[in-house]
Amino acid sequence: MTLGMGIITCAIVEDSNVHRILLEKIIKNNPQLDLKFSFSNSAEGLKVINASKVDILFLDIEMPVMNGLEFLSRLKTEPQIIIISQNPKYAIEAFDYGVTDYLLKPYTKKRFEIAVQKVIGKAKQGKKDLPENKLKIKHNLKQVELNKNKIQWVEAMGDYVKVITHERNYVVLSTMSAFQKKLGDENFLRIHKSYIVNLKMVERYNHQYIELKDKKLPLSRNKNLKLDQLLNCVE
Repeated sequence: MTLGMGIITCAIVEDSNVHRILLEKIIKNNPQLDLKFSFSNSAEGLKVINASKVDILFLDIEMPVMNGLEFLSRLKTEPQIIIISQNPKYAIEAFDYGVTDYLLKPYTKKRFEIAVQKVIGKAKQGKKDLPENKLKIKHNLKQVELNKNKIQWVEAMGDYVKVITHERNYVVLSTMSAFQKKLGDENFLRIHKSYIVNLKMVERYNHQYIELKDKKLPLSRNKNLKLDQLLNCVE
């Protein structure tokens, strides 16, 4: 999304046919917005959205099978979230997930536009204020800002990754590949299918493992040369 200039991509997960169709019309009548996906089934929507990239997700809270809060706990991508609900009682819990806005049904077109402008403002603010060494993650249902320089290594845990820092550990819903991309830093190398390390934390290594303080991590054979090259560049 090019803020203020380009098109903002959207997805809807809403089990009510009436409210979903109404929301689809509002989005399609807004020249800033491009509706990519619209789902009545939350499980189906989660699968597609986790494999895609959209700027805004309009998400109902009260849905069968998987409600909106459970949906957010399983969401691996990071669109901005606008909750749509008939009930205000979920608002506090929803904002713990870092949602951008909470629309109460029935909402007006003006209120909808305010929510979209909040998305744009939040994206601009995030790009301007977040330093290169900072990383936002979702841990225990809340947004946490980490200093990447304090990350020692990242470890695969099935559908999650465990981020180990000096102070504490964080469990994040993510694949290793997605998290490595999120780190976006040449100082982090995936040395094994289950480990990403901060090269600045490496104390010693050989062709079988690397050592960070008292922890030894396995080193894949095909990463030896890459590790040599990168460690020679790390100050």
